[in-house]
Amino acid sequence: MGRRRLLQLAGLATASTAVAGLAGCGTSTSTSEPADNTPLTIGYVPIACSAPIAIADALGLFEKHGVNVALKKFSGWADLWTAYATEQLDVAHMLSPMTVAIDAGVTNAARPTELSFTQNTNGQAITLASKHYGSVKSPEDFKGMVLGIPFEYSVHALLLRDYLAAHGVNPVSDLELRLLRPADMVAQLAVEGIDGFIGPEPFNERAIKSGSGKIWVQTKQLWDKHPCCSVAMAKEWKAEHSTAAQGVVRALEEAAAILSTPAQFDASAKTLAQEKYLNQPPELLDGPFSGVYQDWHGQTHTDLDRMSFGDPTDPAAIVWMATQIARWGLGGDTLTMDDSTIIAAAESVLVPGLEVTSDHLSINGVDFDPLAPTRGYDHMDSVIFR
Repeated sequence: MGRRRLLQLAGLATASTAVAGLAGCGTSTSTSEPADNTPLTIGYVPIACSAPIAIADALGLFEKHGVNVALKKFSGWADLWTAYATEQLDVAHMLSPMTVAIDAGVTNAARPTELSFTQNTNGQAITLASKHYGSVKSPEDFKGMVLGIPFEYSVHALLLRDYLAAHGVNPVSDLELRLLRPADMVAQLAVEGIDGFIGPEPFNERAIKSGSGKIWVQTKQLWDKHPCCSVAMAKEWKAEHSTAAQGVVRALEEAAAILSTPAQFDASAKTLAQEKYLNQPPELLDGPFSGVYQDWHGQTHTDLDRMSFGDPTDPAAIVWMATQIARWGLGGDTLTMDDSTIIAAAESVLVPGLEVTSDHLSINGVDFDPLAPTRGYDHMDSVIFR
């Protein structure tokens, strides 16, 4: 029985109880401590990965767990990154590698940060323009293309680089990776400004529905159960607001259980479709939630783990991300290709009690050992392109 199916069964009662009891929950809290009524602004980017934040807000789950939350929408990651780095936000939706980069201070933006909750695993795809159907047979055919990525410190950018390198394509000199806000990716595809993109839902679905693109591969097929988005907290804020921090996480856990429950898919999609959340037609979320998708050749598949919510944070995955930041020269002088440096950077963002273990990962067909993260990347000319 798959992990998502277990979550669905386990979460069904929780979800039903949560939805049914919202009318009477008022401002009750889940702890005996007084609620912290100081307004907390949580920044987010309107993509399907942010669903736990949006559902928690829509169903009053933050209030239920004693936190006064206001959401602030950002159109792209650069703006959110700046707002968080300049302390306009203390809690934010982040791409998981962003937490490592900003905590380690690999750029001028540095702030001690904890990855407090993994919002989703899987749920991304590489989508190519429909005009390439029939001519693109393998990743080697990506040479010369312009591909959109949402942010440098994203699992998208890191996984795509690794995928290309694994197939002998230099992601620096053989093609162009162009930073684009998720909302701009399909528009750029339609006007032939790019040849494809690696990005979140519902934009892969939108490309298919508009006829401008086709899914080349689900990122799940490159790395199953890979984390994508998280909720990050500034460490100094969490230390001063431990009750509120706990309430935020509990609300997100409850929202993730609802999102993992098939009986709630339609209601969740309609809630997320609202202008104040994703502002997208609910039918574009049907596939990501139900697991149904069309492959490059137009064949329909159902994969219940196409997109999952609320999986435990995987320390090994964070080590891999830190390794790739160093590998592609994105870590400056701070995060370099040194095992102890990389492991320390990953451990620094983990919640207390989580530790890096010897559990290996399989990513793009390669075995990754989190305790020896630079192993296998020592052939600089053939493996590391800068």
